[in-house]
Amino acid sequence: MNTRLPLFKIEAILHTYLRPFHCEVRDETDSSLSVRLFHEPPNEELTVLGISYDQCRDAANLVRLAQELRIEMHATRSTLPSEGGRFETVK
Repeated sequence: MNTRLPLFKIEAILHTYLRPFHCEVRDETDSSLSVRLFHEPPNEELTVLGISYDQCRDAANLVRLAQELRIEMHATRSTLPSEGGRFETVK
């Protein structure tokens, strides 16, 4: 049986390591978690689904998860145009 920390502790640990992003953690029906990171302004958001309970069993695993989420947020941010920006057509 997989065990995990309570949702409020998971959110608190992730929030500590992912500032200035806010964090929402939700329990999904398939025995996994979803994490939504957001920052306003600017309007940035990343939602990750399918996070296993094993990844949330203790603080050390949550710190690793936070590092992966930060990398993903920065990778996603660098591929999207900035607000007010436009995609340019390649000719």
